[in-house]
Amino acid sequence: MHLTSRTLATLAAVVVTAAAAFAQGPAPGALDRGVALWDQRLAKSAIAALEIAARDPKSAAAAHEALGRIYTFKGWQQESVFPGWHDEPGVRAKAIAELKAAVAADKSRASAQEALRVAEGFAAADSVEPAPPRPEIKALDAKIQSLAAAGAIPDIVAAVEERAKAQADPAPYFAGAQILIDRGEHEKAIAMAERGAAVSDRFIDENLSAYQLSGKSQGSHARGRATAADLIGWALFQKKSYAAAGEKLEEASRLSQGLDFVNQFHLGELARAQNALDRARQHYLTALSLAGGPPPLRQRITELVNGMPPAGAAPAWLDTELSRQRDERKAAMLKSLVDKPLPKLPLTGVNGGKFDTASLQGKVLLLNFFASW
Repeated sequence: MHLTSRTLATLAAVVVTAAAAFAQGPAPGALDRGVALWDQRLAKSAIAALEIAARDPKSAAAAHEALGRIYTFKGWQQESVFPGWHDEPGVRAKAIAELKAAVAADKSRASAQEALRVAEGFAAADSVEPAPPRPEIKALDAKIQSLAAAGAIPDIVAAVEERAKAQADPAPYFAGAQILIDRGEHEKAIAMAERGAAVSDRFIDENLSAYQLSGKSQGSHARGRATAADLIGWALFQKKSYAAAGEKLEEASRLSQGLDFVNQFHLGELARAQNALDRARQHYLTALSLAGGPPPLRQRITELVNGMPPAGAAPAWLDTELSRQRDERKAAMLKSLVDKPLPKLPLTGVNGGKFDTASLQGKVLLLNFFASW
């Protein structure tokens, strides 16, 4: 059989057309992948996969419903579910539109009809409670903690991995790293903390829109990296690798701006081990001047500091010094804001509209800040 040039050209065109159709068509498994990614709370990748699945008539109804549920959560229920997260009013209309698309694609889909009723109820409500903690995540976190005292190391590692598969935030890696340090498994702890740092960055990037302000996402990035650096430094300290420990603990201090109670305690312990008592005392005092910290650890630091008073210290020197440090920190924070230009604050209004304070340059502006925890 001989193929003419016209036949070859026709075959080539068919092949190219088929390849293009395949490339543009829905990717196999996009629906399952999108649902699994959202179960892990990896919003950006989940939405991308589900948008692909929504283009396939076979999976359109389920994909639109899944997208509607994601946007319902993001629009009304994600406030403070993770530190720094806020509701996104701008996606509320998308939530209802996606759920209506799910019902239109399959009018018998009861789950989509119910999800639409819920979203429309949220839209009509004056306020909506944030989503409660997921029971399966609470159970897996409890499982990790139950293994802390006497669990076998492979069981601890397996429990961390199980929890990480259920939800992709860094908490299980950081908790597992601390447990491994307490159990003397320093190299495993370092590896787990390093993995936690990478997981933390990805989790924040996947949910970037939930932070609303770039400063909040940057702060969350810094906290995740600081936690990992402190855990690694503390593991190195336990190994008596003091120089390497100092580098990581100081890195954690820079990232946390010296405001992490546990990190300051760790720096104090490192300085005391190096017989640098003045430096140790200063780190302990910094820790005590900060809010928070487990009461037993605060008591231990207080006893350590009282055992190393500065020369010529008065009987009530500790309370006086802590008050002085707190006052100095407050004054420094206020001074840093005086006579400085207002930073760019792109905000999202309650109606979902965008607003940038740059448009108010030269005008008197009253800002009323509040926080939810």
